[in-house]
Amino acid sequence: MTETIKTTGARYALDPVAFAKALILAPLIVAALGFWAFLIPVFAVVFGGPLYLIVGTPVLMIYLHYAQGDPLGTSILAFATVVVGAGLLVLADQVLEMLRHPDGLVFWIGFALVFAPLWGLTFGKLYNRWRSDLSRRPLPPLP
Repeated sequence: MTETIKTTGARYALDPVAFAKALILAPLIVAALGFWAFLIPVFAVVFGGPLYLIVGTPVLMIYLHYAQGDPLGTSILAFATVVVGAGLLVLADQVLEMLRHPDGLVFWIGFALVFAPLWGLTFGKLYNRWRSDLSRRPLPPLP
């Protein structure tokens, strides 16, 4: 009697070394490749890096537990995370009137909508290159 692993709802083990290296290096590589553009990518790392680490780490960990982690998927996930986060921030500002200069928020959201997908794409490429073979196979179903 042979048993088959269900591929629907598959879960994957996270490769922690590949994840950490890709998470840290992705924004730095984008900045290194684009620093000639008025140093904008370098400033993006400085201003957006902490938020990328705080929000991006758990979002990517959850995503990679249920998906293969292809670069296009991580890029779309990063873009969607910025859109949802920005929407919640704008909604909170409308309700609480907490920002004195909402034009600055639009400025930062605009940069985030450009750099988040680039960082997500680079993360996906690096993670898939460095992850172990064990993390590429679906985990057995839970009993």
